[in-house]
Amino acid sequence: MIGTHRRMAAISNLSPWRISSLAFRIGPRELLLTILTIAVSTAIAFIVSEAYGEVAAALIFVLGITVAGALGGLAAALVTALGAFLIYNFYMVEPVLTLRIATGKDLAPLIIFNLCAVVAGVLAGRLKDHAEADRQSNLQLAMLLELSQSLQLAARLQDVVRTVTAATYRLLGAEITLFRLAGDELVPIGPAPTFDWRGLANTARFAETPLIRNEAFTARRLQGSMETLGVMILQEFRPVRLEASFLIAFGNLVALALERGMLSEEIAERRAAARVEELKTALLSSVSHDFRTPLAAISASASSLIDYNDQLDEATSAGLLRSIVDECGRLNRYTANLLEMSRLEAGGPTLRLQTLSVSEMLAAAVQRVRGRAESRSLVRTDDGADLLVSADPALFELVLVNVLDNAILYSEDGTRIAVESEQVGGQCRITIADEGHGIPEPDLELVFGRFYRVNRVEPSPRGSGLGLAIAHGFVEALNGTIEARTPGIGDAGTRIIIHLPLAAPMATT
Repeated sequence: MIGTHRRMAAISNLSPWRISSLAFRIGPRELLLTILTIAVSTAIAFIVSEAYGEVAAALIFVLGITVAGALGGLAAALVTALGAFLIYNFYMVEPVLTLRIATGKDLAPLIIFNLCAVVAGVLAGRLKDHAEADRQSNLQLAMLLELSQSLQLAARLQDVVRTVTAATYRLLGAEITLFRLAGDELVPIGPAPTFDWRGLANTARFAETPLIRNEAFTARRLQGSMETLGVMILQEFRPVRLEASFLIAFGNLVALALERGMLSEEIAERRAAARVEELKTALLSSVSHDFRTPLAAISASASSLIDYNDQLDEATSAGLLRSIVDECGRLNRYTANLLEMSRLEAGGPTLRLQTLSVSEMLAAAVQRVRGRAESRSLVRTDDGADLLVSADPALFELVLVNVLDNAILYSEDGTRIAVESEQVGGQCRITIADEGHGIPEPDLELVFGRFYRVNRVEPSPRGSGLGLAIAHGFVEALNGTIEARTPGIGDAGTRIIIHLPLAAPMATT
């Protein structure tokens, strides 16, 4: 912060003249330096003149004039020369205590002193001007470097705007407003400024020179690699305004960062559009694949009942009707999953929370899938506590059914499916494990993505790719976690672990 304030103070003192010019002026600092130089030179000259004569004293005054010119510039050198001449003529040249310019000998010190003053002042002044210009250039380069380093971490457009705004105020003590082209109009990036900016911004946009200035503002056109990106307007608060060359370089950095932010924004939009397109494609593929099988089974069973009803015995007819009911239930689950997926895609489900018993919800879910489990063994265990969670009952049951359906789908007949619930700290942990095909290690986190299906070498059934994605969205909406681990039971299968915050028990009256 100290270095920044010093840079701001130095920039506020930028000279209004060019490097090659000479500032013929004397300020309080130069005046004090001049008086001190004359006093010191006079004291030394008096001492030297007594020992070595008036010529040595004159050389001391010449040295003082040179020093004044080197430290204070041309004006200080001339004032020192005049003072040296008057003191030298009045006190050291015979007759003393008189000012006499009667001969060339009397005029020689004045001419010599003033020539020395001019030469020393011009040379020292130019040297000082060059040194000051170099110092200012170094300060400006340091500020541009600091701005560049700050912008390296700004990737998004809004990050670029915040970084540029903060850096402009911190480094330059000025306020900046950025505008971008939207179609053929300039629009502010961020909050709209309070001043009337349209005229100045449009003038800068179409001007031949990149920089436009008036009494209060400076406008800089921001040119990208291919086209004009927009305009920046700078409001300075210091009495001496910043140099145009520095503002042009400053604007170039801002333009580069702005173009990078716009490209990042465009890439993000294209990626989002690509994800939407992928989602649509996956949705159509899932619907066409997952609905075809149950619809075909329903159609075949219904056709058999219509065409061969008189020839079928009661058990066969009941089996065909049961198949229709089961496949209709399967279609209903697919439809529910698609609806919940749409709600998640729209920004998360609107949950109707109730305090639910985990044990009762697990029992209901197990009951719903028991008919599809066939000869698989569904084993329920808990720690004996009546665990309560705050959840949407319909969605909670759907999540449990989806996880159980996955366990059934990817395990063989005759295997076990274990359903456990227990309290761990202030959370309820639900574990559903199977002895099925299992999920490969690289896919354990990916299976919670929409429409993601594990690529397997061995022949296996294929799910819709929605069940675990819905479970993930629901659990996260309740501030819980869900994860997949392998193996499930023994050395085979998968284990899905759900953690949900416990709800406080309802008070009874």
